[in-house]
Amino acid sequence: METADWMSLIALAMVAVLVVPGALRRNRGTAVRNAAIWLGLIVALVWGYERFGPF
Repeated sequence: METADWMSLIALAMVAVLVVPGALRRNRGTAVRNAAIWLGLIVALVWGYERFGPF
């Protein structure tokens, strides 16, 4: 990874540290459920792309 990639990753982690606790505190039950749904959807899309190749 180049230096710019690492800096972008660190900046993303810093934003997540600031935003995620407030979001989880605001809507405790639905945020975890929605995150699990989105994660499952992303995993399914990646699996489909890996399985069936570029379209």
